[in-house]
Amino acid sequence: MSVAVKNPSWRSNVAAERKSRTREKLLAAAARVVSELGETRARIDDFIVAAGISRGSFYNYYSTREELLDDLWARVGSEPFYDIQQESRSVSDPAERFATEARLIFRRAARDPIWGWLVYSLSDMGKVPQDLLGFPKPDLIIGHRQGRFRFLDLDCANDLVVSALRRALLGILRQERDEDYGMGIVELLLRALGLDHEEAKAIAIGLPNDGSDVRTSPPVRKAVQLQR
Repeated sequence: MSVAVKNPSWRSNVAAERKSRTREKLLAAAARVVSELGETRARIDDFIVAAGISRGSFYNYYSTREELLDDLWARVGSEPFYDIQQESRSVSDPAERFATEARLIFRRAARDPIWGWLVYSLSDMGKVPQDLLGFPKPDLIIGHRQGRFRFLDLDCANDLVVSALRRALLGILRQERDEDYGMGIVELLLRALGLDHEEAKAIAIGLPNDGSDVRTSPPVRKAVQLQR
């Protein structure tokens, strides 16, 4: 009488599936922790407790906290942010493109707070994800080169813009403020960058110079959702 032996490849597939489920569970927990504590306060122990896994299991996937955060951004944050950049690419004027990107970021964050908290938290990391660096500095450089923006030092201008946008995003995420508040911040930033009051206001509310209305931009594709 022969004894059936399970195929080794079957065991391998089961193990790989189990490992994948554990990783997704850890990432979902990490997203919750970051949204609740922020990147600077979130620690490995917080991720372990939230995911309900052992410390050894954590280190099966990541060597450091930063590796987990990088993977979290790559899996959850990066694609929606790329979509926003793609939707804004057709806007030729750097001032209008900056306002459009900011508007789409605020809207996405209001709909998907986990994503919003990731943007807020990771944009202040010592090592900011590379694609997050694609906003707003490139628009500042182009705007300055074209004479749309006026400032003496690029780093000063970038720090001013990033700090103000992060504060606006924080207000929206805490549900203290709405999108109009965020765009009010954008209007003030455009004025600080050299635009006159009327033009800054028109661009901030979505009335570009060519007469089109960026408020009719197609909806952003839904972000990857992590279960709470």
